[in-house]
Amino acid sequence: MTLKKSYEESYRAFRFIAVLAISCTGCNLSESRPKFHASHFGNGPIPQLRPSDPLDSANMPAYAEPLSPFDIQETDLTPDRFRGMSLENCIAEALSNSRLMRDLGVTVLRSSALARTNLDPAIVYSDPRQGEEAALSAFDANLFASSFFENNNKGFNNSFYGQNGIFSQDLSTTQVGINKRSATGAIFTVREVSVFDRNNQAGNRFGPYSWDNFIEAQARQPLLLGSGTEFNRIAGPGATPGQLNGVLLARVRTDISLVEFETSVRDFVADVENAYWDLYYAYRDLDARIDARNIAQETEKYILAKNDTPAQDLAQAKEQSIRFQADVVDALNGRPLDGTRTNNGSSGGTFRGAGGVRVCERKLRLLIGAPINDGMLIHTLDHPTTANVLFDWSTCIDEALQFREELRRQRWVIKQHELELIANRNFLKPQLDAISTYRIRGFGEDWRSPWNSDFSEWALGLDYQMPVGFRRGNSAVRFSQLQLVRATELLREQERAVHFGLSNAINDAKRSFDIVNLQRERLVAITDQLEATREIFTKDGFRELDVVLETHRRLLDARLRYFQAEVEYGLSLRNVNLEKGTLLRYCNVFLSESATDGVAVAKSRDRVEAQDYNKVPGYRDLIIGRPSYR
Repeated sequence: MTLKKSYEESYRAFRFIAVLAISCTGCNLSESRPKFHASHFGNGPIPQLRPSDPLDSANMPAYAEPLSPFDIQETDLTPDRFRGMSLENCIAEALSNSRLMRDLGVTVLRSSALARTNLDPAIVYSDPRQGEEAALSAFDANLFASSFFENNNKGFNNSFYGQNGIFSQDLSTTQVGINKRSATGAIFTVREVSVFDRNNQAGNRFGPYSWDNFIEAQARQPLLLGSGTEFNRIAGPGATPGQLNGVLLARVRTDISLVEFETSVRDFVADVENAYWDLYYAYRDLDARIDARNIAQETEKYILAKNDTPAQDLAQAKEQSIRFQADVVDALNGRPLDGTRTNNGSSGGTFRGAGGVRVCERKLRLLIGAPINDGMLIHTLDHPTTANVLFDWSTCIDEALQFREELRRQRWVIKQHELELIANRNFLKPQLDAISTYRIRGFGEDWRSPWNSDFSEWALGLDYQMPVGFRRGNSAVRFSQLQLVRATELLREQERAVHFGLSNAINDAKRSFDIVNLQRERLVAITDQLEATREIFTKDGFRELDVVLETHRRLLDARLRYFQAEVEYGLSLRNVNLEKGTLLRYCNVFLSESATDGVAVAKSRDRVEAQDYNKVPGYRDLIIGRPSYR
């Protein structure tokens, strides 16, 4: 009863102390939290939350430019303040200045997690959870060591233990070893164990001290579940359903990231070209509107010079002159509207011609990584081609199905699901491991070292486990099968979409070329009409004023439509190459995971020369029977 009462009092005291400690901790936590404040303005409360700012860090550089858009005045521009750039130079500068694949939608601000950078493949490769190095680390050798010291004092109801049943011991156990997993799933372990025992056992042969040293080698080889190089390269050792991270799957994930990076570079190059031709059209649009304004002003001056000018005609001419002047202001400065960019109507982008010179020039600066404002204006040096380009459908569709980035990525996804299905089928096997152990002990004259000992031991055994029903394994197999079917159906539909996009692109190239020729003829016709109308206007007075002013507007429209047709045709040729998956080659852009070694370049050059059968060989290999070169 006394022991029970003492136990109950101790339990109450412990519970009181625990409750008190938890209460104090809760008070401290509540006091450390940021508080919610509400201030009153008028009749209603306005909640105010304390903003939290990150601490300053060297990894948070500030970006600032010294100039503003008002530091450049169009009326003061001189030729030395224009920077001419070709399309090739823009693409080269954009790629050399960009670690981030920029886009005109400014995804980096709206959804920064979706932004693509040139570091993404390396991040996937070096992922410590699912990267290639992480998968390979499962096969690394592991060195282990441990040392434990114990002091034991026990009493036994047997006088043979210790001295008269009182056992006292100092025990030290130290082991050092190494283990490694093989590609077949086996685990090999080698270790040395030293046990020092000092006790008061009466029957000790060497006094109170004794040593037990042994060297042990052990191998554990799976025979069913987890066995074989195929499973371990796909799933990795120790894998479970849903947790597959072998070397092959890690490499497939890296290959998928490389294709995604190539796709982002392709879209980035397409956006740079879109911005370049938008700027080209903006300059042509500005030139056409300036010419139309000048013509309208000349007509207004001619009418003013007449003494008997009707007020209605003078107001009409002045209205058109002011209207064209407003168009010039808009064409020069522009408005921040959505211009041509990838996936607006077509994969590469459908020409929109929105924005003016200043807005389009800033968009191009944004993409190529140049300062947004630097006191200069970029102007385009290249012109869209107007040559007739004919495409062979069978060649184009073959290239599209082979090189299109989205299809190549989906094929890697299918390969990933195929590997996962192979690995998951292994989980339908029971676990059966063969275990073998060989041990050498030290004792006798050289009892501290096992190397010259006659005491050896060995053991063989089997370890068997099987989940009844294999519910999780069957679920994993079914899951992989469904994913594989889904990925296959997606690839089939993507190939249909590639047929659709390439058909549209080739047809649009034909349409754009026909429109270029028609708009050119229209521009020539309206120019001739303007000259003829001017002659009639100067001879017959103001009876043809409406016709003259209407001809001015039609001339402006004809010039703009011709320039628009030029840009549309150039973009249509670009879009055909994008749909074929050859845009980067079309723009002379080539991707490499790292700088190529000089020795590798020299060897590749020798291999290319060796493939030239027109070259006379230095000697003929008698075994292979084909030209060989040195």
